Amino acid sequence: MQITVHTVADEILTLDAVPGQTLAQALWLSGGLPAPPLCSGLGRCGRCRVRFIRHAPMPVPEDGLALGPAELDRGWRLACRHLLHARTPDMEVELPAPPAPRRCLDAVVSGAPLRLAVDLGTTSLHWRALTPDGATAAHGEELNPQMGAGSDVMSRLATAARPGGEARLAALVRAALQRIVAELPGPVTELCVAANTAMTAILLEKDISGLTAAPYRLDYTGHTVETLAGLPPIYVPPLPSPFVGGDVSAGLIAVEERYRPGYPFLLADLGTNGEFVLAVAPNKAFLASVPLGPALEGIGLTFGDMAGPGAVTAFVLTPSGLAPTVREGASPQRICGTGYLSLVHVLLRAGLLTPEGNFVYAPSSPLGGRLASLLTDVQHEPRLILPGGLYLTARDVEEILKVKAAFSLALERLLRAAGCAAAELRHIFLAGALGEHVVPADLERLGFLPPGAGARLICVGNSSLDGAQLLLEQPSRRDCLERRSAGCVALDLTADPSFTAEYMRHMRFDYDTPLP
Repeated sequence: MQITVHTVADEILTLDAVPGQTLAQALWLSGGLPAPPLCSGLGRCGRCRVRFIRHAPMPVPEDGLALGPAELDRGWRLACRHLLHARTPDMEVELPAPPAPRRCLDAVVSGAPLRLAVDLGTTSLHWRALTPDGATAAHGEELNPQMGAGSDVMSRLATAARPGGEARLAALVRAALQRIVAELPGPVTELCVAANTAMTAILLEKDISGLTAAPYRLDYTGHTVETLAGLPPIYVPPLPSPFVGGDVSAGLIAVEERYRPGYPFLLADLGTNGEFVLAVAPNKAFLASVPLGPALEGIGLTFGDMAGPGAVTAFVLTPSGLAPTVREGASPQRICGTGYLSLVHVLLRAGLLTPEGNFVYAPSSPLGGRLASLLTDVQHEPRLILPGGLYLTARDVEEILKVKAAFSLALERLLRAAGCAAAELRHIFLAGALGEHVVPADLERLGFLPPGAGARLICVGNSSLDGAQLLLEQPSRRDCLERRSAGCVALDLTADPSFTAEYMRHMRFDYDTPLP
């Protein structure tokens, strides 16, 4: 079957589709369209909306939750909720505007040889081009073009495991890297790509079978220079364990270079996966990884988005109600991960949420009562009306609570394995986009961190990209990092029979995790 696509740029594309795919997969794994930040087919983010010009399928319940009656009547549907069958007729659809990559060319002499540091995340691709003297020639970020396969690691692996799937996903990222290299103001002589184990294996088309089912194993351990068609040589940092990859090992060496921290310290790299390193000595560390989903990056929540213009980064409770802090002073349009954390913290303080994440319809405080008047039920689900036409749903709160539970459980298990108390941590380094706007008090009150730990929290931004740059500038650090990785002990949290019970114990917005 074929899909005719009309874009906002007045382009008309014709794509071939395969029965068994969702319409979203057919569109955004084609390589011809930039994927929006999708929610792995949950039908919640609404970012995969398309308007059918002809042959619109009947709406499904998820269409009705994300789209209004008028939009349904005009042919709008969620592409992730409509499966293509052998008898599906050829389709003609119209797409909204795609997300635009953010790039910046710095003042450099054109033609200088460059090295390219890359942080290839499950959600985003960040890069920095470097001159021979270490200056930044250009930098940028964009969505990982594999988003059409879903926003989480397991959905990427599931797609890669299908016939031809890994080659398709690899080609999407390679094309993005080739485009970046081609648009730079000088020739690129070498890349360093820091990525988690799944993104690394897919990019290089390595065997992924060890990552798809328990007991997990790591068949490719990195610390090699790879050659891919159309690209300069690529150094891949060491991959210490099946789900702690080169992004974290690169981040670790960057943190140690910049901060010279005392031991023990924790590095938490929070993205779609939460990857943790508890370093207890220069050559000894404990590792853990937990699936967080993309909620901390704002994706998959009802109004979730990354921290761009118009994104709410925080909420404050004033006598007149909730006041949002909006990035770049625009009107509130979406809410980024830190905005959701701030909002839940405010609602807990006001008594509108219980520690279990349930809405309270009759809170005792006057401000809480005022907020409770903004609660409504839609299809038996509570919603809190927010400024700017936004709202918070019970499912949003549950997703944030799941992330909190995974984080605090990983921290507890690492401390237990190392024989440390939380109070002994000299530093807690928080890496990833969350660190740019997060308030330590939010993480403490929500139970991510123990009370008082916020004073030891240092937000380090994109430590993976910084580490990739360091490994390009100082190649001698590569063997050192390999030795560091060999001294790591990986914890397989999900293999423990008590994991589910322990996880449920952490499903509270507080920190109550005594060591045995």
